[in-house]
Amino acid sequence: MNVLTARIEALERSVCSSDADIHTANLAEQVALIERQLSKTLADHTSLARALEKYEALKDIIEGDGDMELARRALGITAKAELILLNDDALKILSDLHTIRDLQPRISQPEYATAADLLPQVGELEKQHAQQASAFRQIVADISSVVDKYHADTEA
Repeated sequence: MNVLTARIEALERSVCSSDADIHTANLAEQVALIERQLSKTLADHTSLARALEKYEALKDIIEGDGDMELARRALGITAKAELILLNDDALKILSDLHTIRDLQPRISQPEYATAADLLPQVGELEKQHAQQASAFRQIVADISSVVDKYHADTEA
């Protein structure tokens, strides 16, 4: 039993840091102190608390069994977006996404709804345009040959 007690005390000494706040009598008190400091830090920084909550929800998938490719495939688009948006720099991207969502009602206006109804007519118009373009090229070629023939006849 003395050997076990000596090893626990050695472990406690090795865990003790040089911080004045962390010097306590045993390992359990140190863990309690660290938990209090963590909860105080999370209370002071709500973004860290939100990130920790999101991490806890996804911890099994993120840590997984070491197969990062499998974990990447298992994460849905929403989860990946949330992990990316944990970064404060990504808040600008989030605001841009909100701007895009705000523009969606403008896209859903009645004028655009009738465009789908007019789509079959576009095919017919494209055929007519192709025929007219072909006829135009033929007329230009005919006129060019007539002009070339005129110039050839007048020079001779």
